Amino acid sequence: MVSEAFLRKKMELFKRMRKGTTLTKDLKKAIIDTYGPRGRKALDAIRRRRVTKRGDRWFVRGKSDEYEIVQTYCTCRDYVLNVVTEKVDVDMCYHALAKRICELLDAYYVGG
Repeated sequence: MVSEAFLRKKMELFKRMRKGTTLTKDLKKAIIDTYGPRGRKALDAIRRRRVTKRGDRWFVRGKSDEYEIVQTYCTCRDYVLNVVTEKVDVDMCYHALAKRICELLDAYYVGG
């Protein structure tokens, strides 16, 4: 189970993100402060246009594969080995975080 401190930071972070909001320096810093290296990787995936929405389905291209994200669930190893087993104090992998950020900001690459 993730810590109360993490949940408070996450709620505050997601409250700041609304459709049409830009990823300002302060918002990027808050994402990294909350999610650590996963936040940095999520921002990199967004910057590199690796978040794709096809119809109602979301995908994020990682280093070696493309992962489907359903709500905050991901098909990647990190999610299965670390997030689900609660080895880390976060609630999603960077793929799911990148998808969630794009979803909240209403900004993503529409793939064919």
